[in-house]
Amino acid sequence: MPRGSDSDSGVGTGVRPTPYARDQVLEFPEMSFTVVTSNREMAGSFSRYLLAAASKMVPRDWTVKDLVDVLAFVLEGGDEPVQFIEGRYLRKRVREQVARAERYEEPFSMMIIVFGKGIAGETYESLVDVLTERLRRSDMVFLYKHRIVILLPHTPASVIGRLQNRITKLAAATIGIDDLDFTTASYPGERFSRSEEVLDWVEDQLR
Repeated sequence: MPRGSDSDSGVGTGVRPTPYARDQVLEFPEMSFTVVTSNREMAGSFSRYLLAAASKMVPRDWTVKDLVDVLAFVLEGGDEPVQFIEGRYLRKRVREQVARAERYEEPFSMMIIVFGKGIAGETYESLVDVLTERLRRSDMVFLYKHRIVILLPHTPASVIGRLQNRITKLAAATIGIDDLDFTTASYPGERFSRSEEVLDWVEDQLR
């Protein structure tokens, strides 16, 4: 197989490419956005330039999939400060975070807030507003009838306690709720010995 072909470059597939080398890069003076997005060989050359630059800034074995993840992180959230996502997508997003945590050895955390069944609709909406003030654009909030699930990418267990305290204090001060029930977990973490257990834990919490 020719060196620098799609199969060993990982372009478009997310497969780990072969180590970067100068002779893998094609010098093409007429390189343009149109060429890069229409010629697979030029796209591969352009991608290898980006991989080389990324490796200099953050020393590691970069792949095209890594670049996609970085750019997705920059773009996620749109114009909203926090992502509010339908509950049916929670399992899919948790699986994505587990895969990312294992690939990059970067932790993520989950926080589940449970409140009484007698909470009024306006109070529920006010609680959502409180979360908007305390969460990041990359965080994801899943709304259920009597609970709220928060998925926190790039967040170790050591941070969860401080976030929980901030949410508790703000909820008590602004909407008069001081009895929120929190359940938290982080991966990787002592609670889980296998990645499959993360989704099992989520399922148990939603029953």
